[in-house]
Amino acid sequence: MGLAWALIIGAIVVGTVVGLIIANGNKKLFESGVANKNRPHDFYEQVHTFKTIVPDLDTMLNALDRGILSQEGISISKGTNSLVFKNSAGTFTASIKAAGNSKIEGVQLYKFSLNQWKERNGIIEMSARMDSNVLLTAIEKAFLMLDFNAVVERTYATDLKTKSSFF
Repeated sequence: MGLAWALIIGAIVVGTVVGLIIANGNKKLFESGVANKNRPHDFYEQVHTFKTIVPDLDTMLNALDRGILSQEGISISKGTNSLVFKNSAGTFTASIKAAGNSKIEGVQLYKFSLNQWKERNGIIEMSARMDSNVLLTAIEKAFLMLDFNAVVERTYATDLKTKSSFF
């Protein structure tokens, strides 16, 4: 019986230490501005439509902080009319696509969404949540760096609530 209790206590200690390490890492991402702490809990279910004068995805791609993305294990592949992102943990994929011009001359539309994410017990896995938060924050910063007047509209697939602010 003593060995069983020792294993249980050891598992609790290891779990607590791992949890504290992850929480500390997430805190650092929020404090450094790499991830946005104020995102709605279900932001990954939204389509983010950027309205901007940025002429093409290549321009936005060049403005992305690839160092931060690489550090977080997020890779980028380029398609014909899109950029596809995934994390090294394999817990999410996302894309941003050129969606054409708006009715306002010179304003381009780009749609960003998470295409797939892994869940555990009906909740998005923490690596998918944090990595997609880091990615979306990097995309927002790239658009704002290129066009201070860029606007994002967030649309939920189910109830069509929208927001139009970056942070």
